[in-house]
Amino acid sequence: MFRKTGTLLTAVLLGLTATVATAGPVAAAPADTVGGELSLTRLIFNPTERGYQGSVELTVTNTGSETDYLYYKMREPVPGAFEFRGSDCDSVDMRVEQNRRVANCSSPDWMTLDPGESFRVTLDFQVLTNPRNYPMSMGGGWVELYSVEQDEPVAIKSFGALFRSTTGSLIRPRPYVQDTQPDAAIESVGPVTLDPEGSGMLLLPVTISYRGDAPHYSLDIKASPLPAGSLIHYTVPADGPVGSNQALVPGVQMMAGEVRSFGLLISPPTDPSDAQDVITLELLTNWYGGPDANPSDNTAQTTLAVSANS
Repeated sequence: MFRKTGTLLTAVLLGLTATVATAGPVAAAPADTVGGELSLTRLIFNPTERGYQGSVELTVTNTGSETDYLYYKMREPVPGAFEFRGSDCDSVDMRVEQNRRVANCSSPDWMTLDPGESFRVTLDFQVLTNPRNYPMSMGGGWVELYSVEQDEPVAIKSFGALFRSTTGSLIRPRPYVQDTQPDAAIESVGPVTLDPEGSGMLLLPVTISYRGDAPHYSLDIKASPLPAGSLIHYTVPADGPVGSNQALVPGVQMMAGEVRSFGLLISPPTDPSDAQDVITLELLTNWYGGPDANPSDNTAQTTLAVSANS
């Protein structure tokens, strides 16, 4: 009886040992993965009354296994073409390479994406050059997609721009060759008059032009040295910041070949005789490139003496 029980117990123990020995290791839970996917529509610039305009649809998808925050960096294919206004891209937190701006862009409303979820945004572009009767193209743009979980991009896409001709053609495009140096000029200054609105200030008319299609943010007009008591208070029309001796040119960016007139409202000198002092107006282009192509026409001289016909 005892022997039989012992034999049965031994068999049971041997069976358990064999079961444990032949069973594999316990399967580990799958590791979390980080991933993202980018898709872009083609950037086609269409001719308009003010240069070319175009847009791309950018779709971002979370292909990882966990909820993630995905953001992207975008380099514009045409220098100066990207429209920051209305986008989720930061015009301050950016860099410039090959004269193209590289923007850091967030997801809409800083949203996170669940696995398989996507967001879509529209990126707008404008090129302020005169439309041609033949199609053109330019490359050099890209989008890099990032996760907050790692430093390296999870996806990269290159893209370029195609310019539709004024006849509607996209076939056999020529390379778009953009000016790299700004070419702004002061065309005329004066005569000074009293402000017709009765403010007591002096109105100095200025006419400028932009002779090429080099990219630029804006233009400033600077007056120096202003006599004691004289400051630039406003532009006419009023548009943007004004300093004591410098103002933003109204209308911001200019088309190739565009001519623009505006006025500077300046307080009169403390000593009326100082109105005869010569002051120099200087036109400044705001961008990251080199000097103006023709600096000699960026300056003009005048006085604050009121015209006899005012």
